Amino acid sequence: MARLLSLICAFGLGLATVVTAQSVSGAWDLSINGPEGVITATADLQQDGEKLTGTITAPQGSAPMTGSLKGKTVFLTFNIDTPQGPIEVKINGEVEGDSVKGILDFGMGQADFTGKKK
Repeated sequence: MARLLSLICAFGLGLATVVTAQSVSGAWDLSINGPEGVITATADLQQDGEKLTGTITAPQGSAPMTGSLKGKTVFLTFNIDTPQGPIEVKINGEVEGDSVKGILDFGMGQADFTGKKK
């Protein structure tokens, strides 16, 4: 009986993990509050477990991104080329359903952002 109860509990925990797992795969519309005003961008993400890959596209161009999703927290990085050389941008956000909000860290400054899944 104890063995059956253990098996049921293990199955229940596994099912709970599947049901509550966040999916961020797909296209996102982003609004970034930059130092020179609002910048609109799009992100196309692919998710494999906690691993994220994708592309961010803004008026300045496109860049590949890599990162992870742990619980509701998304971490992504990408590089942009500037006249002073490449800059690594780090994204740290919280996903809530089809919405995300957080901070982009440019190394020399930060900007908050929001996003909605298309």
